[in-house]
Amino acid sequence: MRMRSKMVSIKFIYFSPLLLFLFIRSFFVTPVMSDETIYINMAKALKEGLIPYKDFFYAHPPLQLLILFPVAQTGNFFLTKIYITLIGLACVFLTYLIAKEIFDERTAFISMLFFLIFPGFLIFGNLAMGTFESLLFFLLSFYFLIKGKLLISAICMSISFFTRYLILLLVPFVLIYILLFKRSILKKYVTYLVCVLFASLFIIYILFGFVFLRDTVIYHFGYNIKTTLSPRLANWIWQYFSLGFFTEFITIISLIFGYFRRDYKLILFSLYSFIYDFTVLLIFKQVIYHYFAFALPMIAIAFGKTFSRSKFPEIKMFLLLILFLSFVSNFKSLTHFFDKNKNYVFEDAVKYTLNFTKEDELIFGDPRIVNYVSFVTGRKIANNYFDSDLKHIDFEGSEKVVKEVKELNPRIIFGTADAFYEYFEVEYEKMVEWNVPGYYYLLLMIRKEDKI
Repeated sequence: MRMRSKMVSIKFIYFSPLLLFLFIRSFFVTPVMSDETIYINMAKALKEGLIPYKDFFYAHPPLQLLILFPVAQTGNFFLTKIYITLIGLACVFLTYLIAKEIFDERTAFISMLFFLIFPGFLIFGNLAMGTFESLLFFLLSFYFLIKGKLLISAICMSISFFTRYLILLLVPFVLIYILLFKRSILKKYVTYLVCVLFASLFIIYILFGFVFLRDTVIYHFGYNIKTTLSPRLANWIWQYFSLGFFTEFITIISLIFGYFRRDYKLILFSLYSFIYDFTVLLIFKQVIYHYFAFALPMIAIAFGKTFSRSKFPEIKMFLLLILFLSFVSNFKSLTHFFDKNKNYVFEDAVKYTLNFTKEDELIFGDPRIVNYVSFVTGRKIANNYFDSDLKHIDFEGSEKVVKEVKELNPRIIFGTADAFYEYFEVEYEKMVEWNVPGYYYLLLMIRKEDKI
């Protein structure tokens, strides 16, 4: 009995960082300038009977909205963010379990700590960008695979894929792992996976039709995936190097360490994270860092194994130095994503919306702002244009979109310096401007005939 009590105490100490993170993060819940407000509001719209692809454009597979729906339907932003944070922490915990199964408990604990405090997780780990929702089911799939539960693993992998297609780039990692270390199950696993994936695709296509492929595949090939062999680097590549610059050092050190130790599992985790990053940089026309967060569990496990097993203090100090420098380099981003004062525009936008619109009047504009306002106030977005990103407007045809919106005559529009204002400057007048240099510039426009 005493031994069991001691083990419970040890486990509590091990996982107390996760609880502490959740407690501290709850004090810093704030909307930020990201696409998560779009997805959260779309998930809430399901409660109102709206169907993705049929009633509104949605550029991703449908399961993220179903994952968010249970809490998004409450209309409570705080609860929604805590729910998303729990999803991120579940990914950290599963990384611990996987590292423990493959390596050892010490490696697992260090991997968990690295994952938890790495800026890439601190910034994106509680954002509903689809990354960690998809990663959760990928990690569940890999864990069940290790445990020999192949059908459950294949089902979880399918859920992950139909949450975010980008998880497809991690499937070769799984297949290589099986080929090297569990070859006897390869044929059976691939059979399960192919059958489940095609069955899922068939069901989704029956439910939504061709428009599902138009929104989630054709759109991306046209506007986000490179279709030429142009050597030009992707747009916004600085977003990768602000964090990827440091993870590459970690993977290279771990790869070298694994090579000299003849640790082929460590080599696989280290090398594949590097391959994954490079592949994403080659594929996309523009890159955002959360695209690369799918590789964080591999990087965390590589870090944990190298740090826990290296007998050279120089290697450990260098790994810690890299982690510290990643904090310094991303301090500005961390403050933007934690500081409510940097994001006061969201609450201001809600206040102005409530003051200048009635419950049945429409709003339109910048998708990050307008979806938060819609989520909190219940105001409808003109023509259900939840995703009013310029890429989507261009995809649909800017003249068509602007014509439809003008016919619906929304009361207010939230614009930016390079979007929306030029489309509506004749009918609307600037009323309020917000500007946080290096973060955002936004303005509120109201119909001229309504201006007091």
